[in-house]
Amino acid sequence: MKGIKILLSIMISIVFLSGCVNEEKSSISSVINIPYVNDYTFLYVQGVDENGVASESTNKIINDDKKIKEFISKVNKMEVIKPPSKELTEKVKELNHKGNYTFTLSDKETMDNKVYSMNYFKDGSIQFQQPDKKEIVFLSKEKHPELLNELKELLGITY
Repeated sequence: MKGIKILLSIMISIVFLSGCVNEEKSSISSVINIPYVNDYTFLYVQGVDENGVASESTNKIINDDKKIKEFISKVNKMEVIKPPSKELTEKVKELNHKGNYTFTLSDKETMDNKVYSMNYFKDGSIQFQQPDKKEIVFLSKEKHPELLNELKELLGITY
């Protein structure tokens, strides 16, 4: 059931991305400000297996406040850019490959109130949701492959 919620979150992200029509290139960087950083009590992590399938064995729910706060501190205030939506959509397709993950912060286990999603890719790039909307529109300005390894270790992710 929880895996289905994560898949739903991924699919919603893809739908929002496909609906974006602004194709302007933007190289102006800004800093991501994750909203409600003190309210999140759950962190959902979804990956896929070798066949590109998300399942119970490739997801994890973390509800350890200390780990969630540390996770947020490592990714919040990261420098990001707003690339063309076509580039974002192409990147989202990589989520079907092993080694890429969706991380979703939530204040409820049901994921029906305050929710914030990010996509992490094995090349070290990170996509962020726009803080005031449920659209993935930002991409980390730099690639951070070492950060993904740190986060996997912090959260005990082995898939």
